[in-house]
Amino acid sequence: MFRAGFAFFWAAVAVWSAAAPVAVIHGHNAVAAGERRFAQTLARHVERWYRESGVEVSFSDDTDLPGALAGKRVAAFVYAANPDRAQMKALAGFVGRGGKLLVFYSSSPELAALMGVRTVGYRKGGTEGRWSLMRFSEERPRGVPESILQTSSNLFLAEPLPGRSRVLAWWHDRQGRRTTEAAWLASPAGYWMTHVLLADGDSEAKGRLLLALAGAHDAALWAPAASSVLRKAHLVGGGVQSLSAAAGKLADARRRSAALSAVQVLRGKNRECAGLLSAGKGQEAWEAANDLRSRMYEVYGMLQISRKGEIRAVWDHSGMGLYPGEWPRTCRLLKDAGFSDIYVNVAGAGFAHYASGVLPRSRVFEEQGDQLAACVAAAKPFGIRVHAWLLCFTTEGATADRIDIFRKRGWLLTNPDGSPRSWLDPAVPEVRSYLSGAVREMAVKYGVHGVHLDFVRYPDYASSLGLTVKRRFERDTGRRAADWPEDVKSGALRSLFIQWRAGQVSDFVQSARRVMRRDAPGKQMTVAVYGKYPSCLHAVGQDWESWINIGLVDYVTPMNYTEELSRFNGWLSQQTRTRRQALRVVPGIGVTAAESRLDAAQVIDQIQAARRAGCPGFALFDLDTTLRQEILPVLRLGTCAP
Repeated sequence: MFRAGFAFFWAAVAVWSAAAPVAVIHGHNAVAAGERRFAQTLARHVERWYRESGVEVSFSDDTDLPGALAGKRVAAFVYAANPDRAQMKALAGFVGRGGKLLVFYSSSPELAALMGVRTVGYRKGGTEGRWSLMRFSEERPRGVPESILQTSSNLFLAEPLPGRSRVLAWWHDRQGRRTTEAAWLASPAGYWMTHVLLADGDSEAKGRLLLALAGAHDAALWAPAASSVLRKAHLVGGGVQSLSAAAGKLADARRRSAALSAVQVLRGKNRECAGLLSAGKGQEAWEAANDLRSRMYEVYGMLQISRKGEIRAVWDHSGMGLYPGEWPRTCRLLKDAGFSDIYVNVAGAGFAHYASGVLPRSRVFEEQGDQLAACVAAAKPFGIRVHAWLLCFTTEGATADRIDIFRKRGWLLTNPDGSPRSWLDPAVPEVRSYLSGAVREMAVKYGVHGVHLDFVRYPDYASSLGLTVKRRFERDTGRRAADWPEDVKSGALRSLFIQWRAGQVSDFVQSARRVMRRDAPGKQMTVAVYGKYPSCLHAVGQDWESWINIGLVDYVTPMNYTEELSRFNGWLSQQTRTRRQALRVVPGIGVTAAESRLDAAQVIDQIQAARRAGCPGFALFDLDTTLRQEILPVLRLGTCAP
């Protein structure tokens, strides 16, 4: 019965996937040209959350909206800023024939009218976290979570029209207090979100939400979604049988008993899923399958062995911890999870979240206080090592006024036509001195364990081909490029140019190291680097192997962001060719990176690979609610156990 039932459902999944009743569509014609790539990225997150919840979708932009909507019952239109008249006709036709729309981040009065809501206008938030949680009403569709964590910084506000729509969820602030802004509205035409779902954590809840909203209109989605989740759960650790066999081999009697008991629960949950699917209870089966998958991760985590004394680091991209304003809470969480180091993003060429006399102080500093001081003070009682994370040559986080200052100083890279790029030129001595000053300031003024450098590179090869770079290259090398940029792209000067570019970046690393040794002896300097070497030397001027070999850095963290273990192992093998080099490599694992999204089992497998390669530790990207909810609890069961 068990096998026959599942054979039926796998066949159903194949047919259902081919039909793909859900469409994910991102704005192209409906948004400004400069926003199109951003819209596509946002829509990819929605596609991924649907996939992780067991729903296969079609994915497209809005250039052929009638075609994208054809045959669909539910459509998520992501960043639908201002659909044109033809698009509105297609959307109205879709709703008119019974389709349901999920609209994200639109300012269109016409689309709002179709959806039974009214646009209010754009509002930008501050750093206080006014929109940090969405809490759904008691009348929410079955399966929608009670709340979802997400910090949004701007909204296209909307409100319900009496008799045509209602508020489905309200925004709440960081303290959990309800605001006056609606997060979601519901109407017979579908659902309207005043922002977009961001990839900043709480991913399981976001996938659950998307499935439940689609399932409220098409209940047939639940059963194949449950089957898909169940199939993926059976892959964790090789399946229940493999987990059971491994549990029985644990040497420690207490751990062996606990793991075997947990395996028995897995068997029961497996039978429950099969029964619910056979009974046609799709949503209940999905809930059971989702629970089974979580328990499979836990059992896999229980089977792992901890390694004492290693570096267990995490990048904090927000610079404010998991709980802004409560650094001790973040540090306690990391300590309890067995972590030793945090790279806290407190500075860049264009901003500082600390009391800087070198870099421009940020809005976060002005409104929330000195984040580096708060982090160091909170981490010390827990023995967590703090590394001040500096974004070097990128202008990420800089205001438009600050970028204009960089332009006037001649610090920016330029395009071949002479127009500036938003990236500092590593070949400008004043730029290197400016950044070295920031390194010194953080290392000397604060009780940090070290300084962690990032974006220590050019953005790409093409960005090096402006006329300002040409002048500096010719001056430094004494060689004239008569046919620029062809001489350095593929001509006789290419090798010299590659070497020169790498030398400019390495000069900064050497300068920063000299400052650290002189003014902050004993403190570490580490660097986040591209994992593919030597291609990164050619592409972005990042010669990090030489930095290791001549002792400029204490260790590097290659950003080995991939979901494929074979690829991760391949990169790691190249990076740790010698014992000496392996001891200076702390591989970065992309848990929630743009390039990769890892589940708990994948994270464990990559950590174990780093250990086998002889690395002194590992670093996880990034500290968010997904890491807190789904990864750290599993790691502390075995991999990072005390």
